[in-house]
Amino acid sequence: MSRLWIMVLVLLWIPVMAIAQLPGNVQCPVNCSCFFSQWFVRCSNASLSSLPPGIPNATVELDLQHNQFSTLSAGFFPELAEISIIYLGSSGIHQVEPGAFQGVKNLYHLHLDNNLLEQVPEGVFENLTNLIFLHLEHNQIAHLLPGGFSSLKQLSVLDLSNNLLLELSDQALHGLPRLRRLYLSANHITNVSSKALPGTLRALSLDGNQLASVPAAIRTSPMLSTLQLSGNPIRKLTSLSFGRRLRSLRQLFLDSLALEQITNLAFTRLRWLELLSLRNNSLESLPPLSSLKSLSTLYLTGNKWRCDCKLIWLRTWQKKVLRKERSPVECSSPGALQGQLLVDVEKLTCPPFGTDSTTLSPAENTNTPTAIAPPRDIPLPGAATTATAMTSAALITTRRLPSSTTHSATSLHHVPERWDPCLADHISSVSIRTKGDTSLVVSWSFSGDHDQFEVRYTAGRDEQVLRVVGGLAEVTLHDLRRGTEYRVCVIPQNENLLECQAPAARQCTAERTAGLPSDTQPVHAPLGHSHSAVGFGVTVALLALAALALAVTYRLRTRPIQFQRYYDEDGSPLHRRSSNQAKMTTDPVDESMEDEDRHSYVTAAGRCPEEKVDCTVSAPPRLTLTSTPTYVTL
Repeated sequence: MSRLWIMVLVLLWIPVMAIAQLPGNVQCPVNCSCFFSQWFVRCSNASLSSLPPGIPNATVELDLQHNQFSTLSAGFFPELAEISIIYLGSSGIHQVEPGAFQGVKNLYHLHLDNNLLEQVPEGVFENLTNLIFLHLEHNQIAHLLPGGFSSLKQLSVLDLSNNLLLELSDQALHGLPRLRRLYLSANHITNVSSKALPGTLRALSLDGNQLASVPAAIRTSPMLSTLQLSGNPIRKLTSLSFGRRLRSLRQLFLDSLALEQITNLAFTRLRWLELLSLRNNSLESLPPLSSLKSLSTLYLTGNKWRCDCKLIWLRTWQKKVLRKERSPVECSSPGALQGQLLVDVEKLTCPPFGTDSTTLSPAENTNTPTAIAPPRDIPLPGAATTATAMTSAALITTRRLPSSTTHSATSLHHVPERWDPCLADHISSVSIRTKGDTSLVVSWSFSGDHDQFEVRYTAGRDEQVLRVVGGLAEVTLHDLRRGTEYRVCVIPQNENLLECQAPAARQCTAERTAGLPSDTQPVHAPLGHSHSAVGFGVTVALLALAALALAVTYRLRTRPIQFQRYYDEDGSPLHRRSSNQAKMTTDPVDESMEDEDRHSYVTAAGRCPEEKVDCTVSAPPRLTLTSTPTYVTL
């Protein structure tokens, strides 16, 4: 509560002090008013033609507006060491001589606006080394002399708006190392030299001039944060308009330019842009602004928006923005959507392309409904324009022509074909060149605002798809098969892309990769001596392996199969079969056991009565085991 009373007392004390310093004080100049112990001296609207005497030395702010100072001659101001702000606006000044500000060396703010100055002579501001703000707006300055501001080493803000400047030369702003804000609005500037702007600029206003394109000097201002270009006759923006160095740009104003076209890559480098204003132009479409990751404010009112499939991205973006922060986009065409807000349109389609001027036969015209579209180079009356726009929007509006008037009608109108989801008319000059053995470089030309394409490349029944974004018109296909012919088609991205099954011939071409197919041997190249030797050696080795395999197979087939086993306990063979024994079959072996000490093994040959084989059981003498049993094959 006590603090509140203190503030009230302070507020009441201020007017008391002001009243105490009214013109009755002897220290205040004649026709002037002094406030707060002569810190503020007001001599405005006093019809003064020269500086009144008796200005206190303690003056900090001096107001001399709305007087009749025709010329500020040398020594116009006495020694005023404490003064920091002087107002000289609207005083009819048409000339300032060097040395006029000799006595005010600590000046921070100087207002010379709304006068009749035609130039700024060199040396006028020579001793104002501490000046920070200089206001020269609303004068008649048509030319800036080189070095006119070179002594203002601390100058941060320079306002030259509403003058008669025609150009900005290299040396016009030379010697301003701390300049942050430059206002050049409402002049007649047609050219800005490439080295005219200091690299320290944070804000630049060039609105209301006669610039036909974005000045190249702007591209060399890496610290620029706010750029105002509204009201210039700039009709097109391209990828070269803003260059690569405007990394700090946050706000860009492009209102009332009569702007008709913005290419896909115009704003690609402005990654930190937060505000973009495009109001009151002649824009019908706008390329996607997906590269502007920081964009939060977009002004688009006052344009001639054509609400079709090219603005699907914008409708999606607007739906994500809060309603109170959304700039309304009103459709101007097609006629069926005229007056509607883009965000409220449920379906956005593109008009049919691929017009054909050939004359149809009367029989075809009699039974086939056709949509009549006027040629682009023939102006239409208002009613015809409306009808055509509605046809483009609905895509099904048709008109049946009498057979008797077919030729006369088609001579003035193009008859469009059915809707082409491949957008063949937007692609041309598709070409391919080889790159290595497994790569092809595909390039093409396109019309319209497209920044995404689908590249389909086919080899036989194998089809692959590559999607290209960013408005590129060339791409390299890698990891292809050698010596294989590929058919490549380029299709602009659109919402009906899935319906594009058969691209037109003009958007396709074919080329074969270099080298030989992977499953083909090079038979056309001559073999050297070393290659012949290697080939001969390989052949000999293969033949030798084949002979060895045959030999092993023959041996296995001709070798008799014998099977007999017994125990040779005393080291001497008991039963040996002669070498001419008949071949034995591979039937199972019968085994009979008479007692523990005698074993006999009889083969299946014993069953064959035609062979004379002793089948009696032999009983070897009972012997003690003297050695390790051995197995002998008979």
